[in-house]
This record gives sequence, C-alpha cells and structure tokens, in this order.
Amino acid sequence: MTPSIRAVILAAALTAPLTAYPAPREFHVAVVGDSLAQGAGDESGQGIAGRLEPELRSRGVDSVVTVNFGANGATTSDIAARLRQPATRVALARANAIVLSAGANDLRRSVTGEQPLRSPLVIVDQVLRNIAGIVAELHRINPEAHILILGAYNPVPHQRAAAVLQPLITIWDVALVVQFADDPLVSIVRLSDIVDRPERLSTLDSFHPGGEAYQETARRIAELLGYGSSIGSAAPASPLLPEPARQP
Repeated sequence: MTPSIRAVILAAALTAPLTAYPAPREFHVAVVGDSLAQGAGDESGQGIAGRLEPELRSRGVDSVVTVNFGANGATTSDIAARLRQPATRVALARANAIVLSAGANDLRRSVTGEQPLRSPLVIVDQVLRNIAGIVAELHRINPEAHILILGAYNPVPHQRAAAVLQPLITIWDVALVVQFADDPLVSIVRLSDIVDRPERLSTLDSFHPGGEAYQETARRIAELLGYGSSIGSAAPASPLLPEPARQP
C-alpha cells in the first residue's frame, strides 16, 4: 500500500461520520478527561462542552444538556477513577454522546522523564490499552452512547521539539484509529489540522487550543455525530478530503 493511499484511508477513518439520525428534542453530552476536556485555554471559558450547546442547537437539536468531567493534568488512571464515582456514572448513563480526551498526560510523563524511560512503542501500547479500558467501561455504563476520542496536536510549534512531535502525532492518531476500527460507536476527532498554527493556540497559556480551535472542534464533533450542517446553511465538505468525484 503506497503512502498516499494510506493517508487517504486514515483521513477517511478520522472523518467518517456516524450514521445520521433525526435530531432529538433533547441531546445529552458528557465530556470526560484531561485539560482539553476541561476547556483549558479557551479565552471564553466555554471549552468543548459550552461550545457544543449552540453548535448542536444550530443544527436542529431543540435542547442540549452538557456536563463536564474534565480535570487539568488527569491521566488515564485518574479518568478511570472518575468513572467509578456514582454521580459521574449517572450522568454518563443518560448521555447520547461522550467526548473523551485521554492519554496526553501519560505520554508527557514518559517523554519528560517523570516515569522510567521506555521504548516509545511500549509507552504508546500501554496508554492505548488504558484508553481501551476506559472506553470499555464507558460502554458498560452506557451501551448506546457515541464516544468521540480527541486526537493529538502540537502544543509547541515554535520549539525545536516540534519536528520530533509532528510524526509522533500522526502515529498516535493512526494508533487510535486502528485500536477502535471495529467499534462502530467510536470516532476519532482529529485535532492536528485544527490546531495547526501558532495563532490557534490560547492567548492565555500558548499551549492549549484557543477559542477558535475549540469552536472548530465542536463543529467537527457535531458533524461526526451526523449533524452535517447548521440550519439554513449548506452541508460543509469533509475537513480533510476533497469532494469525491461523481460517478457517471
């Protein structure tokens, strides 16, 4: 398989929407995980949870209820512990969609030496197993919810580490796609093309996504859930692929 074909397959997998359904009168969204789930860096303070409400309403959902279980610095172990809390489980059980951000802090601790240095492949494999365990628990709590896992992005585009990070970001996104390829209720939300330049980073910390990037992430999540366009607007093209040519 050539690299170009491989890239097309990856792009399609990252952006393939779940089956579209008529917009429900009330849609429940739970956001779980680390600082991205929390909304760190969003100058407006809304984050993904806050921005999904108007985004889904503009696409025909009468009422949107969001709950945010994000915590700055949370690792996969912290998230797994949060899922054991009764109040969290009750909220997740009624969710139509669950947005999950996990793994970045586990990977950071390994890369920065906070944990014993191991092979990058070993680290990635362990973190993927942890995320798979979280997803399995989410399925047990709520067997019908759509789960959207946030991909990676480069938080330090001006630093020398950027050249090393970029291929690792691609590897991580591919690994997520492969890990959950057989799960029809899981989609991977690609972020690297959203947070793709320094001005998309937060003006508050220059590390997390800024408000514009969070807004585009909320828009992509809505599209992946099957709500392809806002009321009164044309459905947007795929964020990664050109419109396919029509067959005669």
